[in-house]
Amino acid sequence: MKAPYPGPVRHEPLAVELHNTLYAARGGLIDGLETPEDLGAWIDALARRLPTPAGEVDAGRRPEFLALRGAVREALHAALGGRPVPAGALEALNEAAARAPVSPHAVEQPDGELRAVARYHAADATDVALAAIAADAIDLLSGPAREDLRACTAPSCVLMFSKDHPRRKWCSASCGNRARQARHYERSRRRRS
Repeated sequence: MKAPYPGPVRHEPLAVELHNTLYAARGGLIDGLETPEDLGAWIDALARRLPTPAGEVDAGRRPEFLALRGAVREALHAALGGRPVPAGALEALNEAAARAPVSPHAVEQPDGELRAVARYHAADATDVALAAIAADAIDLLSGPAREDLRACTAPSCVLMFSKDHPRRKWCSASCGNRARQARHYERSRRRRS
């Protein structure tokens, strides 16, 4: 039995989830994709959100996921800072998205209605997964969701999230608690001084 992915998976866009595979824990930076087994666990954690069976994604192709993560991180940080996406990151995203062309596919529902689903055309499931994550990054960077991209403001957190509520400031409730505790500690310290 595979070990579950120990890092954060927070129902963010796929590109943000890939970004967040580098996270802070126990006072240090953790690489959630350090080994092929880690990558496999991360893919399994996202299985329902990927357009390909998670078990068919080749974790041995970890270097390709790491390269895509580098491009995604560079692009998202540029967007967050209001800067243009660097040309190298944009090229890497476009190349990864092109690995699996996609077309609409009509599927008849039990009630007779037609529903369009995406059908990816690639040699293997790994290319489909890489292409889906890259396409998600392109959609995030080029659409209105770009304005909702945020960095968590909790102390020592390095994660990003897509703001889904006007007052949201943190990637998770635990980061919100940590931020409130830090503010409380600072106010208490100033009063004692």
